[in-house]
Amino acid sequence: MRAGAAQLQRGGLARPRFAVAARRARDVRASASAAPADVAARAGPLGDGATRTAAFHLACPICQTTAFDVPASPAPYQPLTCGRCSRTFETGGASYLDLTLTSGAPQRVYKQRGAQSTELFRQPLISFVYERGWRQNFAGAGFPGPEREYEMAMRYLAPTLGGTLVDASCGTGLFTRLFARSGRFAGVVALDYSETMLRQAQAYFKEDPVLATDSSAPIVCVRADIARLPFATASVDAIHAGAAIHCWPNPQAALAEVSRVLRPGGVFVASTFLTPFAPLGEIVGDDAVRPISQALNPFSGAGGTIKYWDEGELIDLVNSVGLTDYRRDRSRMFVMFAATKPGGE
Repeated sequence: MRAGAAQLQRGGLARPRFAVAARRARDVRASASAAPADVAARAGPLGDGATRTAAFHLACPICQTTAFDVPASPAPYQPLTCGRCSRTFETGGASYLDLTLTSGAPQRVYKQRGAQSTELFRQPLISFVYERGWRQNFAGAGFPGPEREYEMAMRYLAPTLGGTLVDASCGTGLFTRLFARSGRFAGVVALDYSETMLRQAQAYFKEDPVLATDSSAPIVCVRADIARLPFATASVDAIHAGAAIHCWPNPQAALAEVSRVLRPGGVFVASTFLTPFAPLGEIVGDDAVRPISQALNPFSGAGGTIKYWDEGELIDLVNSVGLTDYRRDRSRMFVMFAATKPGGE
């Protein structure tokens, strides 16, 4: 725990950049406010050199080469069309843009069904109870609580302040709201695969008086698959995934996408559950308890709803997709870790 806390202090090294980041955020917001009111969603080839006035830059999830520019206040959301793929991606009413692969596709027979963990969080009841009791139970595993987790994440994210943050697997927007309220990002993308989670998130956004002020960052809600992100390569400043990766059906494919879309110097921050043997591992070492954990841990994630992680697995996962500078804070079964896309300043 002490080692993790010491590693967190690295965030202080980026403090001299706060002023630059703040200016960048103001410039982006000013540009967004100057955008023509009728700009709903311009599409064009990425890297075409066109002047962009929209706050959010998304991409076709199929070809990943057609850009979708979405304004800061898309009310209501407009369908997005990719001419290259001859596809129009629909919206979930006023709640979200749907950039999943099957969005808007006429499907008479084929019906995609996700993993058990994915389908669980698409249930309206789960979305309703998530902030009304479900999330609070994480404290028993050592999660310090949303406010403290947000503070920890912001230390890791310090080098990216002023850029665009993707809150991946955002759920009901618990952390999306905190990031947007801070005003330290040019914009926040609330991204999830669950339609019901995004609708619940929108309800919370509308109830939050701070999010209606100029001091907060704009939010766009996007339905997407974490393993097929609708962003151009090297176009995202930071990605956060709070209490999520234990539910991802294919974490390695998802982390490869995270690595692809991050800019050089971009940061990925995530929190998750460690195995029930992690507290013992903190005392005697993870290597010593790993054989017992692998033999006796019933929460392996194979065919189940969630995967409880060995920290060594997380390190291997990060390294395998080309992210570097792994650092973390850990307590009992809770871990928050961060990694960086190499090539930045």
